Amino acid sequence: MQTARSDLATVVAIALAAYASCDLVHEALGHGVAALMVPGVRIVSLTTVALQTAGINSRLVAAAGPLVNILVGVIAIASFHRVPRVSPAGYFVWLFAVLNLMNGTGYLIYSAVLGGGDWAVVIGGLEPRWLWRLAMGMAGAASYFAAVKISARELARAVERTQFRRSDIPRLVFPSYVAGGALLLVASVFNPISPSLILVSGLSTGFGGMVGLTLVPKIVERRAARDHEGDLTLPRSRGWIAAGAVAAVFFVAVVGPGIRF
Repeated sequence: MQTARSDLATVVAIALAAYASCDLVHEALGHGVAALMVPGVRIVSLTTVALQTAGINSRLVAAAGPLVNILVGVIAIASFHRVPRVSPAGYFVWLFAVLNLMNGTGYLIYSAVLGGGDWAVVIGGLEPRWLWRLAMGMAGAASYFAAVKISARELARAVERTQFRRSDIPRLVFPSYVAGGALLLVASVFNPISPSLILVSGLSTGFGGMVGLTLVPKIVERRAARDHEGDLTLPRSRGWIAAGAVAAVFFVAVVGPGIRF
């Protein structure tokens, strides 16, 4: 008898919607709302790789992107904790939470290692710069791996509550990582700012920043009790497949080339 498995098209569609939403939380909800609130800052355009602004160089606007990611991620993971039965919508909430937490904490590592990005703007002019970068790197590494562990713990809890089949977890996670990373990379190709952002934003965020997702199945395997395992898998959902397709097209074709203000 063949074991039921989660529908791959549905998993990929959920990933596309979650990755696009996470990026827009960072750029539009984080940077965008902060830019509207700070006098002397004017929004020029919104793309998948950056919110372009004119006027003063604001530390608040720069910090708002990753900080809002973390805030939204905490709210989402707390919401998933209360989900009584995991469904496609429940998996979206979990994945959306993970991506926001990793994106928000990962920016500290990015700015510490490469000397650019949001937190580089925040510490601009502060000396000694090497010490600030070292502190950011250490804080980023600690918080990033904490985010991965918390996210994996919540998924392991779903297995122990006899919701998910343990062997199906890699089928949820790895296609999500590949599909979402590819979405960010493809969308970045159309950015009008600089070809360099294809690598330093699209590729580095999509695959580098979210690499912690690939650690989740092993952590779940270790944490989930062997005598508690569900038999649920994600069924095919035409609604989620349609939503993922719409999100991907909008993200690549509309936000990718930029929305000017």
